[in-house]
Amino acid sequence: MKLFRNVENFFEKHIEDFFSKKFKSGLQPVEIGKQLGREMENQKTVGVSQIFVPNQYTVQISSADYERIKPYEQAIKQELAQFLTQYAGQKEYTFLGAIEIVLAEDAALSTGIFRTTSAFTEPPDLGEKGESTANQPEQFSDTLIFKKGNLVNTSQSTSLAGALVVIDGMDAGMRTDLGSNRVNIGRRESNELPLSDMNTSRLQSYIVFEDGEHVLYDAKSLNGTYVNGHRIVRRRLQPGDRIKVGNTTILYEVK
Repeated sequence: MKLFRNVENFFEKHIEDFFSKKFKSGLQPVEIGKQLGREMENQKTVGVSQIFVPNQYTVQISSADYERIKPYEQAIKQELAQFLTQYAGQKEYTFLGAIEIVLAEDAALSTGIFRTTSAFTEPPDLGEKGESTANQPEQFSDTLIFKKGNLVNTSQSTSLAGALVVIDGMDAGMRTDLGSNRVNIGRRESNELPLSDMNTSRLQSYIVFEDGEHVLYDAKSLNGTYVNGHRIVRRRLQPGDRIKVGNTTILYEVK
């Protein structure tokens, strides 16, 4: 397949060429890159008009491999992020957040053995000057949608005026407006809808604007996200829908 050849060519021109001069034995970054590509495929979520893939990728490696790779950690993460960006672009996949690559040491792993995990994560908390207020993993891109090789910013879409109103729970009466920007829901203080409910996650769920509609996503929360009594992973919202997270009920309205 042409796509497969393109991916292999990328490894040959970038990752393998760059690292072949630095790693003579043991775990090779090219092996990590190929596994991350498979991880992306395994964790993709198919929407109505888009395919969403995780934006955070964690690679756990042995202590020996970590010590060997550590001097080149930033270069490795940049190369891997560049590959994932190109791979997603060729497949027309969508990232809902900045790409993050995390390399972590795991003393329980043997040399040459590694594990990969992925997640859909929220944007980092920003201070008054727009700078991160926490130690965040390295980020390599903005929120992007890939369509036929073009990058489309989701904020360019025509907005739909909606609102979320907490109608039951500790935060009853709280309200936030919905437009074309992403709205995060959960206990994190910087969320657009911050909740006091301890039965919700820091990022419980989030709403994005897609094809003229507001779409609710569960952020792989522990207790799940429900709409009208049904647990959801993704759902296009309709006026009057009741969103249940923890002990909190939220009404979706369209102005």
